[in-house]
Amino acid sequence: MMSGYISDCLGENFSCIQPKPILPQKFNWDVFMATLIPTEGCNFQCSYCHKNHPAASMTRDTLDRIEEYITAQAPRYKQVILAWFGGEPTLCKDTVLEVSNIVQNLQKQYGFHYAANMTTNGYLLNDKLFRQFYQAGITSYQITIDGWNHDKARPHVSGKGTLQTIINNLASLSKLPPAEYSFHITLRHNILADDEDYSWYDYLYRLFGHDKRFAVLVRAVGDWGGEGVHSLSILHQDTKDVLVAKHVAYLDKIGMSCHNHRNGALAQVCYASYPHSMVFRANGKIGKCTVALDHPQNQLGWVDPEKGIVIDPEVNCRWSFSDLKPECRSCRNVLRCMNMQCKKSEIIDGKTVCLYRKSECV
Repeated sequence: MMSGYISDCLGENFSCIQPKPILPQKFNWDVFMATLIPTEGCNFQCSYCHKNHPAASMTRDTLDRIEEYITAQAPRYKQVILAWFGGEPTLCKDTVLEVSNIVQNLQKQYGFHYAANMTTNGYLLNDKLFRQFYQAGITSYQITIDGWNHDKARPHVSGKGTLQTIINNLASLSKLPPAEYSFHITLRHNILADDEDYSWYDYLYRLFGHDKRFAVLVRAVGDWGGEGVHSLSILHQDTKDVLVAKHVAYLDKIGMSCHNHRNGALAQVCYASYPHSMVFRANGKIGKCTVALDHPQNQLGWVDPEKGIVIDPEVNCRWSFSDLKPECRSCRNVLRCMNMQCKKSEIIDGKTVCLYRKSECV
């Protein structure tokens, strides 16, 4: 049953509807995480993209209700995280700055820790816009640049190449003095089955290898839906880990920082597993996962023009709690994932994937 989102809905009273985990999993209850998709429109036309890209952005009414909700909720938490996603969020600069300013003012008043990140294609992220976002508290970015094949894989909607513009933007950011601009940019590289030209990393190293604010993340292209991906040579489960490991080994060899080495506590816990985490879409729908946006099991609620934020607590519960399997209790990596590394695999795909055992548990 859907109900208006009141203060106790995911607070102390939430324990009455949650399953009983083997170990208490309240480590993330003091974190409020809002992922905002101000538009699902995009200025790129990537070959493997699984999304449709309607041009519509958030209406003023939808944005107002979200801002009211954040204003009411943020003071209740020790940490508030804004994540900007899309579509392409830099197309909605004014919305990004407006919401960020609200949270910064709340932080000054209530003293919670505030952090913000953005997933962007980097095409519009020149040094002027970056400085504005930096002042708004956005200090962490993920930007995909797909090697020498980038212009073919990630063209502009006009059909033009995009790589050189992104490289020029990144080069200008690397000139910002580290003492004044402490940020982190993850350069994501999506690889296919035939991608074994490591000279791309030599190129990145020459540009950014001596700036520790930049790091590379290697991922295999996955089939998350859409038609374009079917024409690509996607790596199968039994081979993708091997090829990714080869790429990571080369990055280590040349001394390029690599984000694949995230090994800290809770490093593999998915954002969708946090009980006070949600994705606000441009169309007013609310979900947990940014991958399976339109799947029925990912429909957490909606933004109502009069009622405000409406949430189904039972859906949130399914995404936010997970029993530790018996084998997890003897795993030395248990604190990294808490069996919560990908709730989509469990809820939507009907399986869980252990990142450390490299196996699927059906």
